[in-house]
Amino acid sequence: MGCPPELLDDLADVIDDLRGWPDVVERKPGIFYARRLPFLHFHLFEGVRRRADVRGRAAWVSIDLPRPLPATKRRELLRELRTRYRERTAGRSR
Repeated sequence: MGCPPELLDDLADVIDDLRGWPDVVERKPGIFYARRLPFLHFHLFEGVRRRADVRGRAAWVSIDLPRPLPATKRRELLRELRTRYRERTAGRSR
């Protein structure tokens, strides 16, 4: 099940930053594409457990996101987003 956007409020700064990345488009609230391909979306399990799924060039990576999000998990999510974004955009002309 997708995560309702109102349960992503503690990720607002991460999401706002992501909206400014080149070639990243938010097609629906909390659902992002990079270079027209799925890149990031969120799930909610059992009504309380959140997860981010981030896709690089070949595979999806899942990251558990407790609520509220601790600083260590925020850094992990940002690191994974940057890594997977570079995979998706490396070596491609704009």
